[in-house]
Amino acid sequence: MTSPPYVGLIDYHDQHKYVYELLGLEDRSGFEIGAAKNGSSQKAKKTYQEAIAEVFRNALKSMPKGGRLIVVAGDRHELYGEIAELCGVKVEAVLQRHVNRRTGRRSSEFFESVFIWRKA
Repeated sequence: MTSPPYVGLIDYHDQHKYVYELLGLEDRSGFEIGAAKNGSSQKAKKTYQEAIAEVFRNALKSMPKGGRLIVVAGDRHELYGEIAELCGVKVEAVLQRHVNRRTGRRSSEFFESVFIWRKA
């Protein structure tokens, strides 16, 4: 089960830059998938799909045949159908999860998709 980064929404490395500096870790923000600084253009979305599919394919290598990969994502750009195809998984279900006001800061309706995929 995973909740991957969203395309063009958050720069996770920048949010936690102080930790990298505090621990003396190398800045690897250039490898961040879906970073906000890369935007959400068609090219950025395609790059995101290819990169996140590669991550999922690597995870699938260690899963048994028939195992499930559950992905929770706000798929407002409708990218995950193609990501499933790139991974070669069988889509068992896509559920909509209402998460409005989860943090108490959101005033509008917000839903996440829960993708249930099975390894072929």
